[in-house]
Amino acid sequence: MKDTMNSFQIAMLIKEIYSMTTNSISNSLKPCGLTHQQIMVMKLIGHKKKITISQLCEEMSLAKGTVSGIVQRLENAGYVKKIKDDKDKRNTYVVFSEKGLEFAKEFRTSINNTFDKLFESLSIEEHKKIEEALKLLSKKMKESEE
Repeated sequence: MKDTMNSFQIAMLIKEIYSMTTNSISNSLKPCGLTHQQIMVMKLIGHKKKITISQLCEEMSLAKGTVSGIVQRLENAGYVKKIKDDKDKRNTYVVFSEKGLEFAKEFRTSINNTFDKLFESLSIEEHKKIEEALKLLSKKMKESEE
C-alpha cells in the first residue's frame, strides 16, 4: 500500500507543479493579449514551421471549428498567414507572418526568463537532481506505454 501512496503523492506533485508552471506562463502572457490556445497554435507553428488546420486539430485535440476560429483571430491580429501548398493547392498551411516570427522570438525569451526566475533559488546540484529524476520518470512512463 505504501508504494501506491507514494505514487499517488508523486502524481499529485506533478499536477501541482504543472498547474503552477501554467499559471506562471499565463501571467507572462497577459501583456501580449493572447490566449493559452493561441499560444499553443503559435508554439506548434514554431516547431513545425508550417502546419495545416487538420494537423493543429489533431495536436490540440480540438474541433476544426474551434481551431479555425483561433487561427482566424491570429491571422486578423497579423501573427499568422495562410498559404497554399505549391504542389497541391487543396492543402493550406498556417505559417508565421513577420510579426508572428518576431513575437515567437520575444515570447521564447520571456518564457526562458520566467523559468529562470522559477529555478534561480535552486543550487546547481539540486537542479541536476531534479532534472535526472524527471528524465528517469519520463523514460519509465514512455517504457510503460510501449
